[in-house]
Amino acid sequence: MIIKKPVEARKPDNSKGRSPYWVKGLSPSHGVHEEKALSVFQPDILSAAQFFSTYERKFHLDPERTLLLAVLQDAVICYQENLFATSKKKQSLFIEAEEWISNDDKSYLYAFENVCELLGFESDYLRQGLLRWKEAAFEERIAS
Repeated sequence: MIIKKPVEARKPDNSKGRSPYWVKGLSPSHGVHEEKALSVFQPDILSAAQFFSTYERKFHLDPERTLLLAVLQDAVICYQENLFATSKKKQSLFIEAEEWISNDDKSYLYAFENVCELLGFESDYLRQGLLRWKEAAFEERIAS
């Protein structure tokens, strides 16, 4: 059985009802708290490097993984952008990307399975996601 105790709010020590750590009415012994309270009103100053660091990648890939990621990204872009292509060149880009993604062969270095494995992606999960995207795109096209 849990016994519940009534909780009472603590009243501040000073008579005006303010927190003793606020700026007005502080005694010299509260210098640290005064500094904390006043720091709220200080401007945020960032150097250009600090500002642009928020847009930089937080993890760094070695050049080989960067290349593998570029290969995978290009295949996904060709797959998605050329799904409903009418020109022969764009249709062939889609067909090549679809064949590469659907191929389970691991015999060559840049196989879809190997690229996903080296980048730490689950190849079947990515493949199923792209197939679901394709089906949804066809359904959306039929509906409109």
